[in-house]
Amino acid sequence: MSVNGQPVGSVEDAVESDRSGPGWLSDTEQAAWRSFVDGSHELIGALDRALTAEAGLSFDEYRILVILSENRTLRMSDLSRGGLASRSTVSRQVSRLVERGDVERLPDVNDARNRLVRISDLGRERLHEAAKDHVRLVRRYLFDHLTPEQVVEMTRVLTTVRNTVDGA
Repeated sequence: MSVNGQPVGSVEDAVESDRSGPGWLSDTEQAAWRSFVDGSHELIGALDRALTAEAGLSFDEYRILVILSENRTLRMSDLSRGGLASRSTVSRQVSRLVERGDVERLPDVNDARNRLVRISDLGRERLHEAAKDHVRLVRRYLFDHLTPEQVVEMTRVLTTVRNTVDGA
């Protein structure tokens, strides 16, 4: 079997790989890792290009609007958690969204050092319109090629990864 043109070993190969060196990945692990990295990169890139062309939003700006649409308000520090990007990058992205009228900044009455952000009515409209094509492309590029069992397994695996990284 091969993935991305690279041979993929058996489970036995993964167990028997030489782990006495600097901690190299087995052939099977290497194929899985590269498939994940390459596939994720290609998928996010395609979604980013489509969102930019069709909605004038980057993938990261779209994610910010999604997160804000699911919360009444968020502190900027909370928005930058969860792997979106660094605080400074999220701050720049939010500033662009504020300039376009998609997001509003509010004072945090409980902590003057923080600012709150919320999605505006215009931002909700832009998100709703962008979501139509976004969902269509996510289905076309990802879910149309997976069985329901693979979707469940993908969710299980990536949730484990996210929880491991979040807990580190």
